[in-house]
Amino acid sequence: MHIMDFLTDATVIFFVANSLYVVSYMLTSMLWLRILAIVAAASTFPYFYFQPEPLWSALFWQSCFLTVNLVNLAVLLYSMRTPRFDEFEAQAHDLKFADLKPHEAAPLLKTAHRLNLGDGDALLHDGDANDRLFLIVQGACRILKNGAEIARLEPGEFVGELSFISGEVISADVLATEDTRIMYWENDALEPLFKRQGLYKSYLHSLCSVDIAHKLRRMTAAASGP
Repeated sequence: MHIMDFLTDATVIFFVANSLYVVSYMLTSMLWLRILAIVAAASTFPYFYFQPEPLWSALFWQSCFLTVNLVNLAVLLYSMRTPRFDEFEAQAHDLKFADLKPHEAAPLLKTAHRLNLGDGDALLHDGDANDRLFLIVQGACRILKNGAEIARLEPGEFVGELSFISGEVISADVLATEDTRIMYWENDALEPLFKRQGLYKSYLHSLCSVDIAHKLRRMTAAASGP
């Protein structure tokens, strides 16, 4: 058999198509999984058609698989389009969610609310229940325990993350030290997002854990002195 006869043989094409299917299932990127699945499905058409008797049933089902993957690819590409952030959202993305691509961060940012505080305004009170996660985007806050300042929070830091995760009451007072702009998330509003994509919950909680660890180190260092 000549090399061209081999390469154009329907069986070889079918083997290549199924190899593409195998490779696509090994990919972690949904985009490339869909693309390879589409190429693989399209590649099986010659094999099924150029049989002594075309395999119409197989062609029908491959057409269905191809259509499903094309639709899902279109939906995926639409969801990956660059979102339009306003200045406040763009600043929050750069401060806290820069490791996410804009289309990945958009569901979190679009779920958030906004809050403006003046110098001396209280954000949280010791002993209060809390079901919100706050992010300082502009300005600063200080943490007071029994009237004494124990920490100062800057843009890019969460506030209330421990009570947000654990459900426990607030353990200190938090006051703005200047005009401050806050982005915050309510637990109930986040639940639908977490149900659709559980990775957002893991991601947000991991950010909170990192923030808590950073604050504890800073407070320990301040308490130990120079």
